[in-house]
Amino acid sequence: GYQEFLLSVRRDINCLCDNDRAVRRGAVVKLEKALLSGGKTPSPEYLHRLFLEELHKPLFRMFADQGEKCRELSLSMTLRLADLLPLQDVENVLPLLLAALLGRFRSHPFPEQSEELRLEALRVLSHLFDVCKEKLNPFASDILDALSKALTDSCPDAKKECCEITKKVSQYFDAERVSRAGSPLVASLLANLKHQQWKVRRATLESLGALLLPEATMMDHMEDVLPHLNALLSDRTPGVRQSLAETLERWLLKGLSFRVLPASNSFDDDGPEGFEKFESRLLILLLGVAADEEPEQVGAIAFGGLERVAVLKHEVLMKRAAKEREREEARRKAKEAREAKATADQGYMEEEPPEHKNSKCQDPEVVAAFDYPSVLPLLPEPFKAGRLPAALTSSYVKMHLGNILPQVLGNLTQWTTDIREAAARLLQVVLVVANKHIAPFLDAVLVHLYKAQADDDQKVSSISRLCASMVGVFLEPEMVLEVVGKHLGLKHEGGQRKGTSFDELWPQDKHGRQTTRTVQDVLSGVKNFVATTAESRRQVFIVLAKLLHPSSATSNNFQRALKTPEVKLALRFLEEGVRSELLPAVLAATESLLKAGQSACLDDWPRVFDLLLRMKSGEECNLQTVDANIDHLARLLGRSQLQLYEEHLRSRLGELLQGADAVLWEETSPNRHILETLLRNAGAAVAEHVGKLMPVLARQASPEDASASARVDLLGLVHFLVNEEDEALAQAVKENSLALLDGILLPNCSWRPGQSNGKIRRGGMVCVHAILRRHLVPAAVLNEVFVDLMPILKSCLDDSWSPDNRLIACLVLSCTLTDLQAEINGEQLREVYPELL
Repeated sequence: GYQEFLLSVRRDINCLCDNDRAVRRGAVVKLEKALLSGGKTPSPEYLHRLFLEELHKPLFRMFADQGEKCRELSLSMTLRLADLLPLQDVENVLPLLLAALLGRFRSHPFPEQSEELRLEALRVLSHLFDVCKEKLNPFASDILDALSKALTDSCPDAKKECCEITKKVSQYFDAERVSRAGSPLVASLLANLKHQQWKVRRATLESLGALLLPEATMMDHMEDVLPHLNALLSDRTPGVRQSLAETLERWLLKGLSFRVLPASNSFDDDGPEGFEKFESRLLILLLGVAADEEPEQVGAIAFGGLERVAVLKHEVLMKRAAKEREREEARRKAKEAREAKATADQGYMEEEPPEHKNSKCQDPEVVAAFDYPSVLPLLPEPFKAGRLPAALTSSYVKMHLGNILPQVLGNLTQWTTDIREAAARLLQVVLVVANKHIAPFLDAVLVHLYKAQADDDQKVSSISRLCASMVGVFLEPEMVLEVVGKHLGLKHEGGQRKGTSFDELWPQDKHGRQTTRTVQDVLSGVKNFVATTAESRRQVFIVLAKLLHPSSATSNNFQRALKTPEVKLALRFLEEGVRSELLPAVLAATESLLKAGQSACLDDWPRVFDLLLRMKSGEECNLQTVDANIDHLARLLGRSQLQLYEEHLRSRLGELLQGADAVLWEETSPNRHILETLLRNAGAAVAEHVGKLMPVLARQASPEDASASARVDLLGLVHFLVNEEDEALAQAVKENSLALLDGILLPNCSWRPGQSNGKIRRGGMVCVHAILRRHLVPAAVLNEVFVDLMPILKSCLDDSWSPDNRLIACLVLSCTLTDLQAEINGEQLREVYPELL
């Protein structure tokens, strides 16, 4: 039977080696029909014998045939025959089969020019893994080399097929073999992580995850893989980032189960060994995925993986501690046996030095669970949805904070916006998971937040301020304020100290549009950081506002009461920062202090009011915001705003006016603005202080040396006081009208060259008219100053350049004649009459 069957196909088998392409093609077509796809297929026994004795060599040779149809059919027949043959028969022809198959894509350029046939050849190889499994292990080196070349194929389907084969390689091949020969394969896979198609990137990442799962390959190749994974954190496709989270979780779970290397007796400490040298770096990446901008779709998966890794880490440490205790117990028993023997032999026991307690015997520390529900509105995604870190997760991250934070903080000041934004999101997650255990790194965290909150990118800036809120939530205010005070250069006992500035931590040089920055390790300098410039101090106060009263974009109602000593310390910081360029930042910090301090601010309300008064007196701050804070302070005290101003005026005016009647305030001094704000808002309480004010106003508005802006401001204040509808105030002005006219108004109405003086002159005349119109100048006083007033009126009436001056002079003269009609004499009339004509 078999011989007859062989005779029926002998001619076609022989024709497979014919020189004529058409003959070979016809032969392979006939064989395919006769053996596999025809109506009458031979029995499996005949096919086995035919394939092994006659067919396999010419069939494999056809893989390299010139005709594409011949190559296609030969690959197809091989694929189907492999299913029909027993495993032993397939194993016998593996060397020839693999040599012919791998030769089609093992060199560059590919011998197989057709993309479709290269893909078919890879499918045959994949099928061989399914059939032969571990039997392919002896050929690992050749297969790995061929796969590394095939991964460079431009066809995306071929790349994905190679990735599937790589997963089978890790499953069936000996890990040591793969580790020794896998470098080219790993390099090709890493190159495909940048492929434009996301499905190729995901397949590549999954195959890398499987390939590096065994201990040998992970230890040898993880160092090459880790730098390429950072780019995947910002991959544009969520599916790739999901796959990254799953891969990192598998590596961490697998790595924690590896055998721990014994401690080295060498004095050369090269850092952690074994899996431990990769654990922190993998954890940073997993936390980075947990901080993904898609919290539900990606971040939640990574956070779930982190919790499972933390649980396994705790179990592993518990087992290690239990084994160490068993060893210690065995050592103790052996020691007791030696002592007992020595006592029996010698009659006494030698004293041995006391043994120190082995720290490895202790169970791993589990930090206390933090009360996250109390701060839930302030937590970022993915925690806001109720996925709160467990105590084991916080314990695990705490172990690696020393390795994680330097890298995260370093990226927070990198050049590219994407890196800075990702680092800011990652810092948020680290702060939440680590909670109060971030305290040892508070210096470094705050210094980098000062820098990052002023970032040009709005996202980085807003996330950095949220991070500052996180620090304020998790740490005690006393600790935070102590560090902030050090950064402001303040000591507890007063004075300032010197330290490292922003320019020294991040030195940069600008030439036109080009900025050159020197990259250096800043963590060593943050311990001595001091905000020396106005800009750096402004950044400190902005962060301080978030530290005192944490808030988020969706929640501003978090309540954490400050204690009185903390309020006093924060007030000292704010008082040190009351400069015009810092006022908006100080206002934000003052607002936070009022919200967080509440009743603790009551004892020092005059100091708080001083700050708010200074902000209201300038143009730097939003007046509505300042008024809202003054109103908040008044509500805390149970008083009205007017009562605050009145009480503050009585208690602080003397201090404000001290020496001001003799010494001119500097132009940069805020005293003038504070005085004006206080008087404009204190109402009737100003009346009892008008007498004290006159010499001060006369000195500060002196035409001899006062600036034009100061004189204008004070004349405006006088105009306000004169026109205020309050009987007590009007009476006080009337009683001091001589000092007001003789010391303040008339000197500022005298003619002097210059446009600014013209405006001041007009302002002074308006004030004179106002005081005369309200009849606040007694006739005797007016008669006394008439001699000084008349030349001023004459010059104003002669002013041909300013109709306004002539008009106001007429009004003043009219009021003067009305008030003097009973006492005016002929000489005065003769002096006035020609001017009126």
